[in-house]
Amino acid sequence: MIRSLLVNTGSNVLVMIVKLIITFVMTPVFVYNLGKYDYGLWEMIGAIIGYAGMLNLGIQPAISRYAAKYKAEGDQSQLLIVFSSALFFMILTGMLLCLFCILWAAWFPNVLAPEGSPSERYAILLIIIGAQLLFAFPGQVAESYLEGFQKYYLKNNITIVNSVIGSTILYIFITPENGLLLLAGINAIGLSVKYVLFFLILFKPAYGAIRANLGNFSFPKLKELISFGVKSLIQGVATRIENMTDSLVIGFVLGPAAVPFYSIPANLVQHLRNLGWTLSHAFMPLFSGMSAMNDQEGIQRVYLMASKYVVGVILPMAAGMLILGAPFLGIWIGPEFEAQGQWIIAFLVIFTLLPLIDPFNSRYLTAINKHGIFARLTPIAAGINLGLSLVLVHQFGILGVAFASTVPAFIFVPIYLKYTCNELGIAVSRYLKESVLPCVVPALLLALSAWCFRQWVGLEGYLDVFVAVLVSGMIWAVAFWLMALNPMEKQYIRARLPILKGTQ
Repeated sequence: MIRSLLVNTGSNVLVMIVKLIITFVMTPVFVYNLGKYDYGLWEMIGAIIGYAGMLNLGIQPAISRYAAKYKAEGDQSQLLIVFSSALFFMILTGMLLCLFCILWAAWFPNVLAPEGSPSERYAILLIIIGAQLLFAFPGQVAESYLEGFQKYYLKNNITIVNSVIGSTILYIFITPENGLLLLAGINAIGLSVKYVLFFLILFKPAYGAIRANLGNFSFPKLKELISFGVKSLIQGVATRIENMTDSLVIGFVLGPAAVPFYSIPANLVQHLRNLGWTLSHAFMPLFSGMSAMNDQEGIQRVYLMASKYVVGVILPMAAGMLILGAPFLGIWIGPEFEAQGQWIIAFLVIFTLLPLIDPFNSRYLTAINKHGIFARLTPIAAGINLGLSLVLVHQFGILGVAFASTVPAFIFVPIYLKYTCNELGIAVSRYLKESVLPCVVPALLLALSAWCFRQWVGLEGYLDVFVAVLVSGMIWAVAFWLMALNPMEKQYIRARLPILKGTQ
């Protein structure tokens, strides 16, 4: 079990690191070649595509859960029924969205074009996006099966190669004249190729011999998937409103050219959330299997231990972003982004960090089919966020939108924590004592060391930022080892890291 978790989680982290490097290299390239209007428009389109993704009615996590369940039970017939039922539904959804994009391209492409500019390339953009959606929805079924089978490393290896090749092509060939269409085209082709490879893997007997067959389609099974998934759907819609509507609000009120001043800091902080999601992703099938075996004590042990490690990584990263984030933006993109970046990053780090204090709640509650609380409360949180954003953007601009995101987090995160601890059968105080408090002092020491470096040495270039991260990271590592890990955990790590064996 531990080896599987480490392989899958390590693979997920590797994908995140590769994407982080690609983002670091390519974001200035995109900003230069697309310009602020097209770059802001691309960010807005990404948000709209995110909403379109909700038309899968939330069955993607349901597919993963049932794939894990039936694989553990050795029920091949049910695996084929779930696959066929979900696939034909997703094919239909992708076709409808593709048709919508084609009709939009034919009739109203000028909606996307700057005033007074030709609309032809925006029509082509919509057709490319439609083709991408046509492949993306069915592809999610294959991806969910690989996750349910805990074959994350396979899909992640493909994703890494795909991302590197696509980014290399873009870096070499992108120009201000072809930027938007080339970016959309490479993105669509890469995504389609990736999903085709996922299907080919599933076809192999070694990975389940999973194939679609119209005779295996079951409307009752599809209804069961949707019934389970609708809770995730509501949660997903609300989460996307919280995470993606900000760019739309800024774009519609202040104009697409203002979007990069928010979206680029937001994308930087998004890596914090991505890390939390990445580190927790492989645990949902694990919790589902342990729950089926009524191993509640084992679930508690894994939950508390894994939470401490994830929080232990997230807290110092958040502290580092608070101190070093704005100067890094100035070096990376330009001084104009640093000017507003400090407060935007501060608000977004708070918004992102608070839910990650309990990083496994959604994974665990989904595994035991108790995730209805998110369906009930996240729409309220999203509504508060959206309402405050619409009010504050007029008076405070981008900063008001960033602040609006933090308010629901302070209200609802404690509720989710209490509910999850009740389902786990542990007290909130025990969770905080064992999984959060040991990580606080090491993170504060990292923040202090980064702040001292920023004040006394200065951050004039990438080398300065790298040294600041390296020094403060080493201070955090020593403090975390001494303060957060118990003797048993230290012994386990020493036994597996040769460099530490001499410290026993």
